[in-house]
Amino acid sequence: MTKVADAVILLPSPNEPVPRVTSAKPGKLCFNLLLLFVVSLYAIPAQLFPPLAAWHPAQIMAISALVLLVVEKFTLRQSFVLVWPEGYLLLAFVSAAVLSTFSAFWPLRAYEAAVDLIRILVAYVLIVNTVVTEKRLRAFLVAVVVGGLFPALGTLNGYFHGDLVEGRAHWIGIFGNSNELAYILVMVVPLAAVLSGRARFSLRILLWGAIALYVSAIYLTLSRGSLMGLVGVMILLALRQRGVIMKLAIGVLLAGGLAFMASSWKRSDGATNQDYTFQQRIATLKAGAAMFSAHPLLGVGINCAIVAFPLYAPDDFKAKGALVIHNTIVQALSETGVLGFVPFVFLIVCGLYHARQVQHTGNLTTAGRRLAVGLEVSLWGAMICGLSGGFLLSWFPYLVVGLIASTRQIAGAVSYA
Repeated sequence: MTKVADAVILLPSPNEPVPRVTSAKPGKLCFNLLLLFVVSLYAIPAQLFPPLAAWHPAQIMAISALVLLVVEKFTLRQSFVLVWPEGYLLLAFVSAAVLSTFSAFWPLRAYEAAVDLIRILVAYVLIVNTVVTEKRLRAFLVAVVVGGLFPALGTLNGYFHGDLVEGRAHWIGIFGNSNELAYILVMVVPLAAVLSGRARFSLRILLWGAIALYVSAIYLTLSRGSLMGLVGVMILLALRQRGVIMKLAIGVLLAGGLAFMASSWKRSDGATNQDYTFQQRIATLKAGAAMFSAHPLLGVGINCAIVAFPLYAPDDFKAKGALVIHNTIVQALSETGVLGFVPFVFLIVCGLYHARQVQHTGNLTTAGRRLAVGLEVSLWGAMICGLSGGFLLSWFPYLVVGLIASTRQIAGAVSYA
């Protein structure tokens, strides 16, 4: 991974400002371990190669990176950075999730979910304390793009071998859920697109080839919510382009893709099944609102909405089993109450606002501002997909928020509480 990080050196032109960075840069080993950890989130080596499961490779990499960072901070007598307000909002949300375990409908399930959120908080801390230059920001995005190839290729391989669930392609682990697989790939598309901006021709071809693989995998999942997210991402990318040619190219690709999908993309059970799926989503929203009404402070417990669903579901769905809340915002409201909902919403809003704001700072190079565009569009993609899916416990939006906070640090646009 050191070669990957070293291969993406940014050389600003004489007319561009030199990006502002923190005074001390954490060592390469700590950062490279973080890159390996990020790739492992997508490649899930413990499930790809079961003998590795006993070693917990992703956890070992994250813990090793954290230990190295702690030693370095202690040696240099530096404090950890959280970045105001995103870091403190994430800390508040995770704290609310932990508190919700004490009154959760299924305490053990809530406890396991809260531990996952604590791990996400640790990953955020690693990002904002190590991704402190444009070179490292770019290297991190390269790692994400490379990591995204694992579920994309795995999905395509499964499809060609007939490994489908109700006609829908999927992969393994968290990517075994077609909706979650598609939404995560939607988030990677804009990052690959902005990396291709000033890349040499051969690398640009590879990046657009990767985008084609992501889009193909998204298509084969038959996830309607992720299709909406992909369309939103493409529109935002077109709007953020300054060149007319690029806008036209993205517009043509978008129109052609929509025409192709409209003519060939059908869920197997027809309109009746689609209508029932829509009714399910409405039922989960109503159940989520009822859960919040009954437990306004801390909700029914993080990741416990599916457990509480039969009790709060509309009458027509009470006897039809447990369903996941199909909306990330309503999921936050129902599972963590107002104490978790408020910091979560402000975390996303601040992330989007600051990603947009940092694009206009004079302390980033043109390449750095383009990377900020990719992060903003990626987070928008997650939120659009989240309108029809419950992705509150997904790692990837929080990692993007962390990268946005790092971009603000690089640009010198951060106030520390």
